[in-house]
Amino acid sequence: MPIFLKEFKFEKPPIKITYFDKEPLILSNKFIFYHNRSKFRKELTRLQYLIKSYTKTPLLAVAIRDSLLKEEYSEKFLIVLFTTSETIKKTNKIIEEYLNIELDPGCFFLETKRDFMLLLSKDIEGLISGVDALETILKQILEDYMNQERFDDYIKIRTFELIGCTKSP
Repeated sequence: MPIFLKEFKFEKPPIKITYFDKEPLILSNKFIFYHNRSKFRKELTRLQYLIKSYTKTPLLAVAIRDSLLKEEYSEKFLIVLFTTSETIKKTNKIIEEYLNIELDPGCFFLETKRDFMLLLSKDIEGLISGVDALETILKQILEDYMNQERFDDYIKIRTFELIGCTKSP
């Protein structure tokens, strides 16, 4: 039996998804949903409740401090970074890797690496679509974890990169 879910299923397939055979993201109760705009904070509530419904552990959703994120990065993207308080200190370095990504309105970029899950969008429509995809992925991962009944092990998320849009570009 796999130790983590190998592929995700979507009601509406993303434009592109690439899976990597790298070290997975290992979730712990130290993870927090960080965001750079309070106007979409409420969109993260459903992710918090989803995780809490499986793990019984509430996870926080808090703003990325201005001292951790350059203003021009915050102006370029709506950002959700699901990570620990240690990794969030490297926000500028993390976002620098993605500055060349061009996203159409209504589109989003979602990536999981060993230390974080990152969602980027240019607009609220793309961000909500990205949160929908993230919710779909997390639900599948949590269901798989519960079905495997490997509760002595951590919840692991395969590394991947995904681009999606509310409509076909």
